Amino acid sequence: MIEEIDVSKKILPMRINKKILKNVFETADSLDIPVISVVIGTKPDFYKQAPLVVEAKKEKLPVFVIDTGQHFDDVLGFGIKEFKLQESIGCDLQIRGDLMEKASELIIKFGSFGRYCKKQFNSLSQLPIVHGDTLVAGIAPLAWVFGIGQKVAQNEAGLRSMSPKIMRNLKITQTPSQNVVEKFINSQLYDEWFIARDEPFPEQIDTWICSAGTQYFFAPTELNKQNLVREGYPEEYIHVVGNSVVDAIHFKRKQKILTSIFEIYPQLEHGTWIRMDIHRRENLTEHRFNSIISGLTKLIKNTEHKVVLVMLNATLSAMKFYGLESKLNELADDYPNKFLMTPLWKEYGQVIEFLDSGHCWAEMTDSGSMQEELLYFDKVVSMTVRLNTDRPETIFDAKSNILIPPVNSDWIPSIVEQVYRNHERFGLRVKNKEQIYGKPGQVSKLIAKTIKKEFENGNANFYPWLHQRINLWREKKDLQYL
Repeated sequence: MIEEIDVSKKILPMRINKKILKNVFETADSLDIPVISVVIGTKPDFYKQAPLVVEAKKEKLPVFVIDTGQHFDDVLGFGIKEFKLQESIGCDLQIRGDLMEKASELIIKFGSFGRYCKKQFNSLSQLPIVHGDTLVAGIAPLAWVFGIGQKVAQNEAGLRSMSPKIMRNLKITQTPSQNVVEKFINSQLYDEWFIARDEPFPEQIDTWICSAGTQYFFAPTELNKQNLVREGYPEEYIHVVGNSVVDAIHFKRKQKILTSIFEIYPQLEHGTWIRMDIHRRENLTEHRFNSIISGLTKLIKNTEHKVVLVMLNATLSAMKFYGLESKLNELADDYPNKFLMTPLWKEYGQVIEFLDSGHCWAEMTDSGSMQEELLYFDKVVSMTVRLNTDRPETIFDAKSNILIPPVNSDWIPSIVEQVYRNHERFGLRVKNKEQIYGKPGQVSKLIAKTIKKEFENGNANFYPWLHQRINLWREKKDLQYL
């Protein structure tokens, strides 16, 4: 018996700003250089890519923004307004759906937009710049290579997860005594690590796929560059530039925020707090999530530490799925001066304000980006609730971050207490941190200048052919992509 199953869904149309695109492509044509399209999709993209748009314009490079449109609500999408990106958006792809639906829709729309530009503007070349390890970074290069026959550039390239070797020795029922915790912390900071690219999911898959379709790699650190070299990517196209998040921090520190976080949550101005956010898919699996919530509960009940838990959509979904809402609500009711739950903070500037305020002594997170950002906030400790990290350099190089394994409920309170009381003895840097991701205000400028140099030398090469890469010859037209 044959059954036909309809897998189609309503797909929103792409929204094109013809005025922006016309101006940019006409400028590129007059300068005889390619167009840069800076791609944004999620909240971290907004603030990490915005400085690149600014610096590209300063360098007089023809640039516009492609927004996937997947973060479109007032909170998740507020970064577009906060960083004034809307005035540069030439295309809103209006992507919707779950992970699979967004990926399939993105590959059709992104490639179709490229073909639209070639037909509408008879363009020379267009260089999309994707960011990091998001779904957009994974799918957009595939769409561009398959649809246009050209590669892209990647900002924040070479992110590969690693884990300290001591992680292999953990036991699920092990009670982390003081000696065990001390050994675990010291081993992270000073002993060997191994490649562990299983997580985060799907980010590690995204960044690996992205590399295959990338021509210009802008790596945050030498470690990221060596990851790419080891995998066989041409060293001459890998540029160590730092991380553009430091430019976003620099920008927001100079700009007045709309609403102070202390106006919204005045209790945060009393004492010092741990800011906590948990949302990684692997941490929302049953054992890990229960271990994290139980560990948080023990931390509140058995220590003096105060915690503000920032609830992301994924966190809320996991709480409801595992029936933990009432447990956390009761904790908030029983300890109103020590435990606060909030929605996602709307302004990135509010995060900067709180971390700079002196009322936050630590951030407990599973975010990749927060591990980078915290190097630029003195007196704020970074603790990462994961079994591995795609920013291992923040631990063994900068020595300003510590992993907390979500193995059982005792690890969170045990490590928090040890770090709070003994960070100096471990050599964990809280003040005068080594800022390994570059000088604030300079990273995006370096990326823009590097691209401009490639364009001016006539070396812009976005094609996948080996004869192009090794400079045997170059063609301006290719039958396959006419």
